[in-house]
Amino acid sequence: MDRRDILKGAGAFTLFGAAGCVTQLSPSVPPNMEAAFFYAFPLYEMARLEQQAAKGSGLGGAFNTIVHRAELADHTFRAVTAPNNDTVYSFAWLELSGGPIEVVSPTDTERYFSVAFMDMFTDNFAVIGTRATQGQGGRFWVAGPQWAGSPPAGVKVLRSTTNDVWVGGRVLVDGPGDLAAARALQERITVSPVGARGPAKPYAAMAISVTDPENFLAVVNDVLARSPGGKGQTARATPFAAFGIGAGVRASPEMLEAWRVYLPKGIESLRNPLIAKPEIIDGWRYSPRNFGDFGIDDRLRASVALQGVGALIEAEAMYMSTVPDASGTPISGTQAYHWRVPAGGIPVDAFWSLTMYQLESDGRSFLVDNPIRRYSIGDRTRGLVKNADGSLDILIQHEAPAGPLAANWLPSPSGPMRLSLRAYLPRKELRDRTWRVPPIERVS
Repeated sequence: MDRRDILKGAGAFTLFGAAGCVTQLSPSVPPNMEAAFFYAFPLYEMARLEQQAAKGSGLGGAFNTIVHRAELADHTFRAVTAPNNDTVYSFAWLELSGGPIEVVSPTDTERYFSVAFMDMFTDNFAVIGTRATQGQGGRFWVAGPQWAGSPPAGVKVLRSTTNDVWVGGRVLVDGPGDLAAARALQERITVSPVGARGPAKPYAAMAISVTDPENFLAVVNDVLARSPGGKGQTARATPFAAFGIGAGVRASPEMLEAWRVYLPKGIESLRNPLIAKPEIIDGWRYSPRNFGDFGIDDRLRASVALQGVGALIEAEAMYMSTVPDASGTPISGTQAYHWRVPAGGIPVDAFWSLTMYQLESDGRSFLVDNPIRRYSIGDRTRGLVKNADGSLDILIQHEAPAGPLAANWLPSPSGPMRLSLRAYLPRKELRDRTWRVPPIERVS
């Protein structure tokens, strides 16, 4: 059974029957409201990001155009939480109700790159790049759920089950001196409408306040209405009609009041890093294996939507993060740490990096301002000092270290922090967890 069959079966089952059952539910916290919230929240968050992007927030621009961010992210970049410092980004929001949008990708078999396509449920439904297409580019038509045409010869169709799609491009930069060459490749990723289609369809509901039940449901239902046909994850909305979720569905006053009580609690629950039940090994929190292609795991989908959309599937990249150290104590810039990478480095076929973040009170994380403008350390960092056996000791602390390993300094903030290890094109031993990421150790 393939993934589409699983989704179809999940969408066919009903929790509450018809929407007319609304008044029979408790107006305080109805049963299974949490499940409805987990399903709906990513739609609201994606719509909010899409609407902000159209205003020039940095995650894209007008519909069906591409924006290239040609600089590496630094401490001033706050368009997304937990940005990487390894690649330059390209972003586009596609609106497909009027027909396909053409994406042209270059071919490059030497430099890592990826162009990922994400539907409004935050699932990656297609990737172009080093792994997925062996570095081969070409012409691609991204088509919505109701398009029934045929592409010309030499054009591949990438089918989305939602009419709104986020495109995220990443091009590896091998240090500041490589930035111009990376930009040259990046600028060859283009987006353009196909044929004489009309203007992109605007939103009927604008995301203003996620804790306002009228606004929350209006935006979620607008997203669903923008993608008719009941394809993919949209088919799973039917069981949640009792909660006011669905194209053309309206919630009763009692249900709106129930949402008013629940939404602040639901948002707060998503801030718990353990909500998605991650694997924790030697103080590292591994992303679940269905990251970026969530299936019917709405709890994980919603958690990731709050903490930072755009994650790639595990075959493309793995993300490991640590908040406590190996002893279970929360890590902080008030303490110094040591991390030893064994000889041979992290088992990847592309690259790896360890990035430092300042942890904000609301759970978001951003790169740390520091005197040497180093935001991460990885296999492309120049001038690192290795041990005689080929292993690498990284010094993690707020103040600059002295001595022969000073070149291996990863500056930390003065307070709460988070470390993230990215492994692009992880090898099998890392994907199946037989190779373990070494623990972060406190320096006494």
